[in-house]
Amino acid sequence: MSRYDVVVYGASGFTGAYVVEYLVNSEQFEGLSFAVAGRSEKKLREVLRNVSQKTGKDVSGAAVLIADSSDERSLNEMARQAKVVINAVGPYRLYGEGVVKAAVENGANHVDISGEPAWIEKMQQKYAEEAKKQGVYVVSACGWDSIPADLGVNFLKKNFNGDLNHVESFVQLLTGPSGYSFNAGTYQTLILGLNGAATDKLGAVRKQIMPEKIVRGEVKVPKRPTLWEIKEKELNGVAVPFPGADKSIINRSQYYDATVRHTRPIHMETYIRLSSQFYGYLIGLWIMFLSIFVKYPFTRRILQQYPDQCSFYMFKNSGPTAEQMKEASFVYWFFGYGYKETLPIDQQHQGKPNRKVVATCKGPDAGYIATSGCVLSAAFTLIRDKDNLPKEGGVYTTAAAFGDSKIYDYLASFGITYQLESEYDL
Repeated sequence: MSRYDVVVYGASGFTGAYVVEYLVNSEQFEGLSFAVAGRSEKKLREVLRNVSQKTGKDVSGAAVLIADSSDERSLNEMARQAKVVINAVGPYRLYGEGVVKAAVENGANHVDISGEPAWIEKMQQKYAEEAKKQGVYVVSACGWDSIPADLGVNFLKKNFNGDLNHVESFVQLLTGPSGYSFNAGTYQTLILGLNGAATDKLGAVRKQIMPEKIVRGEVKVPKRPTLWEIKEKELNGVAVPFPGADKSIINRSQYYDATVRHTRPIHMETYIRLSSQFYGYLIGLWIMFLSIFVKYPFTRRILQQYPDQCSFYMFKNSGPTAEQMKEASFVYWFFGYGYKETLPIDQQHQGKPNRKVVATCKGPDAGYIATSGCVLSAAFTLIRDKDNLPKEGGVYTTAAAFGDSKIYDYLASFGITYQLESEYDL
């Protein structure tokens, strides 16, 4: 049976429909075969009609595959027809594992847009060996969580001109006059993640998937308060810890660098940049109340049933409008500290860092436009740049899988670019 280059699973969902649109409109679309997959043929056909109207390319006759996360047979049938499955169906802790299992067992590569560390790392624990045997690649967190961050650190390491020791990163989300609201699916994932944190047993999983002790630099990232003022030449505002998957993904990439690539691993802290302390306190209080209320079934049901009101309209069932997405953008800042001198990996630098390099990743709307560009860039890399992937299949982070590939060129075609901003001797 011949395989489609790309199968977008969950194509009729809010994010999945954008993935299809940006696939069809991309520079890489010519010569690419694709299919859409999901539960409802009617909704999938509607997506194809809408994409045809928006892009001016008639894809209304594209293949439609019926697949459901609760039906193992249908997932197997879908995976047998795919070179790469783009899985856009979340929350992944509820619906994701069956798709990974089907992909691995049926010879398909798998990328997703999950930002759920517990699920992502359990997939590595359960399917890494089988993926290696089958020669397929399973790469999670291929959306805005966490390609900008993970490949940003990779970019900084490659362009540091010395030994990078530690990085502080800052997410800066920019909105226009219309404001912005994320789709409620992201909110539901957050609720499930907070509820499952106490029982996920991530420590045990991490010991299994990262059994070797790696040695990082003696100088660690400065300890910061929960809310603190950014005083950089390039960036101001206030910072709070970033609650996304980025740090966990980057730490796994650093483990891969140390144990497989035999390059120096770094220390990392991730923050989100806010405009004022007042807003920082409000976000902190909201997260604190969510963390409490998710513990009790009654209040958790209320949180899940009324995402608009319970998130103060930061999340909506309707998601952002087209105008809001058009106006939105992001800048991901990387402040890297290290040494001008390059030493063998088994030797430690002495004293404080003497070099600082600042880099950024910039792009369009983080939630859906950039996410679509990121996951499609991952899929294109798997299809068209196989020579620069790891030699063996397996479960990888984005930097481990794509760090030496042409993915940066694919990302740039979607307006997602990396650049050096400044360099200093300290």
